[in-house]
Amino acid sequence: MGPGGRPRVVFGFRIKGGKIVEIDVPADPTRLRRLDLVFLKD
Repeated sequence: MGPGGRPRVVFGFRIKGGKIVEIDVPADPTRLRRLDLVFLKD
């Protein structure tokens, strides 16, 4: 987590046919602020 409890980077996975076909790792602060994130518990 970064300052203010906001993430510095997010990992997004696209799965097709049971395999990961794309990984998106946005780290741009402006882009991260626009995302509607849901945090999962451990």
